[in-house]
Amino acid sequence: MKALKIFFLSLLTIVSSLSWAQKVDYLNPEKHTIARTDVIGVDHLNHDAIVLISGLTPGKEITVPGDDITQAIKKLWQQDLFNDVEVGYTKIDNVTGDIFMYIKLLDRPKMSSRAAYRFTGDVSKGDADKLRDATDLYAGKTITEALKTNSINQIRGFYQEKGFFKCKVTCTESIDTSEFNARSLEFHVVKGERIKIKEINFINNEIPDNPDLGKIKNIQAKWAVSDGGLRRAMKDTKKQGIMRIFSRSKFNRAAYKRDKQAIIYKYNEIGLRDAFIIKDSVYYLDESHMAIDMYIDKGSDYFFGDINWVGNTKYRDGQLDTLLGIKNGDKYDKALLEQRLFMSQDGRDVTSLYMDRGYLFFNLNPVEMNITADNKINYEIRINEGKQARVKNIFIYGNTKTNDHVILREIRTKPGDLFNRNDIIRTQRELANLGYFDPEQFNVNPIPNPVDGTVDIEYYVVEKSSDQIELSGGYGANRLIGTLGLSFTNFSTKNFFKKGAWQPLPAGDGQRLSLRGQTYGRGYQSYNFSFTEPWLGGKKPTSLTVFMSHSLITNSVASDDPTFQRTSITSAGIGLGTRLKWPDDYFQLYGEFNYQYYDLRRSNFFIFSDGYSNNISLKGVLTRNSVDQPIYATNGSKFVLTTKATLPYSSFDGIDDYSGLSDQERYKYAEYYKIKFTGEWFTPLSKGKRKLVLHPKFGFGFLGAYNNDRGISPFERFYLGGSGLNGTWQFDGREIISLRGYNGNSPVSPTTGGTVIAKYSLELRYPVSLNPNATIYGLLFAEAGNTYNGFQEFDPFNVKRSAGAGVRIFLPMFGMLGVDFAWGFDPLDPGSQGVGSADDPGANAKGYTFGFFPIIGMNIGDL
Repeated sequence: MKALKIFFLSLLTIVSSLSWAQKVDYLNPEKHTIARTDVIGVDHLNHDAIVLISGLTPGKEITVPGDDITQAIKKLWQQDLFNDVEVGYTKIDNVTGDIFMYIKLLDRPKMSSRAAYRFTGDVSKGDADKLRDATDLYAGKTITEALKTNSINQIRGFYQEKGFFKCKVTCTESIDTSEFNARSLEFHVVKGERIKIKEINFINNEIPDNPDLGKIKNIQAKWAVSDGGLRRAMKDTKKQGIMRIFSRSKFNRAAYKRDKQAIIYKYNEIGLRDAFIIKDSVYYLDESHMAIDMYIDKGSDYFFGDINWVGNTKYRDGQLDTLLGIKNGDKYDKALLEQRLFMSQDGRDVTSLYMDRGYLFFNLNPVEMNITADNKINYEIRINEGKQARVKNIFIYGNTKTNDHVILREIRTKPGDLFNRNDIIRTQRELANLGYFDPEQFNVNPIPNPVDGTVDIEYYVVEKSSDQIELSGGYGANRLIGTLGLSFTNFSTKNFFKKGAWQPLPAGDGQRLSLRGQTYGRGYQSYNFSFTEPWLGGKKPTSLTVFMSHSLITNSVASDDPTFQRTSITSAGIGLGTRLKWPDDYFQLYGEFNYQYYDLRRSNFFIFSDGYSNNISLKGVLTRNSVDQPIYATNGSKFVLTTKATLPYSSFDGIDDYSGLSDQERYKYAEYYKIKFTGEWFTPLSKGKRKLVLHPKFGFGFLGAYNNDRGISPFERFYLGGSGLNGTWQFDGREIISLRGYNGNSPVSPTTGGTVIAKYSLELRYPVSLNPNATIYGLLFAEAGNTYNGFQEFDPFNVKRSAGAGVRIFLPMFGMLGVDFAWGFDPLDPGSQGVGSADDPGANAKGYTFGFFPIIGMNIGDL
């Protein structure tokens, strides 16, 4: 019986083996239907998803051997989740032909959730934060060799951007036993020395004289592509030098590539259009310095030949030739040609000529026709003038605070007008000068419609804070003085009683409201109020300004005390201003009526101590202002002529002899006339977003009298010196003008002030930040000025000179703040407040001072 059982068991085994044959004939592939696919080795992953990704789903017919298994392996590798992938079969049913597949996977490790990665070595906390953003590493991310290599390259690139070109980065893995198949990565950084560019050398850069050019043009060409000229053309690749104390001379490969192209452009500008860099090398001089050598092939000189116009019907060839300003025989300069054809900063280009007259669909194409034997390039400029386009719709986006009508009244492109590109540029200036929007983010998008010959224009603005608050404490007259000032530049009286408009104040109509109070208690109080409506009636740019102020200073004793002293000044005024259309619309005219009443009792601030005085004046201001923006101006100019006068009371007061009158009777009504003229320019000296700007400025002032017997008024005189900040006790209408480098309270002028003033200044400005929330720029300056007692002493060259450096910070809530450091070069004159009498032993030394000058406000005095 036992033997019979053994026989039947053996027979069953043989039959089973025949039924589940697994041998595959690789020379004769066969088709099989997948009965089942098992996944081995990754129990934490969804097996059904893996089978689906592989394509080896049950019921699918595959060829064994064949591409189906190969493709399955590729698809699984592409998931970048596994260190090893194996696909095979366990058996094939000889009866049905079904195949049983398996997928065997070895899972890649993941980054630990507890300590995914860290940076060690020469990595600061700030750098570590930036590297986390740059590398995009996170817990649970699959670790691959590519991931580690890319992360190392990103870290190395981060430090190479900072100038550490010999930076070394290594990556090590450590097992996290608290998690399944988890690893922690450690990136160890050795920065090494910061590498600076010490030398930039140009080989074969000699430019011989061209006999066809004049002496001046030969000098200009040599200067443009001298070693210094080429280094200046390289905007981002700079060598170490004494003028780059605050800038790093680091090497950046992408910037270096751009700068090499800039060098070629520089050669093109002087007619060397075939110039190219044969080779260049970047190498280390020592552990902390590198050098760059560039080998130049300048090629031959090229010149402009004949320039012919085709397709122009609106303007004659001669008109276009004059505007182009390029003659046959001029040095070839592709950049100049494109500038004169397409876009010139001064508007002197052919495209502007057409587009400023409505030809929005205008286009031109300069075609190089041929090159003559003497290297002259002949051009044909093909013009398609198109039809004139008219403005159809104006759209404004981004004004979350300012109402549309405030913006629309400043926009020069009106619906129905011919399209004018210059009007768009002018609109940008006008909106920037409102002070409500960030000029760096201003954008314009014309949307032309050739079908009906119209254009829609979209203006995009970004609001910025323009209101200001002044909350400060100062020290004067041995007391602490408190000041609170509020200035709202975009106020709205129309919404004053509107529900929901107080957020926190009614705003959006462009009105200006200013409130300011100052006190140290009972002894001194000062209050100021002003309001301006820039568009009175809403139809024309006519502004209305009303203002009032009251100041009171006492000696802090009761009013019935016999020693009581009081100086009280109350003033009020009204002004009207308007824009003019002639000579051009950059002109503005402003007129003002002002009344000041002085009430004195035992006062020691005036020429008389008891009594009263009236200062009733009319002021007229004629301004031409083409400055592009108010905070950091880069272009334009501003000229201001100011006249201020009282009535000539001496002509009808019936008094012939003033010698017997007291000062109070003589100046019961202030009598004077005053004329000032100032001018300033802003000239960009560099291109790009951050422009180096040259800012020259001059100013002259004169205070005169109608009647010499009555004398020149003690009011409204000029005081020069110091930082120009108005002192607390300036009650006589004096104008305090800064002259940095001369410390003290207007030390250049005499105690009684000057009746004539001259001042000149020159500034060189460069922005550190143009962010509207904190605009910062540095400046170098030189200035000179003086005051004089009448025209008989006036000498525009007898001035006190100074020079220095400073910084300005504009914060929207606080206005312009700054500090200057200056050195005065000249001794003060005898009789000035800084010296005293002529026999003052320090008279020859008191002008030579190094000073610290705090600055508050946009202007340093009116001159």
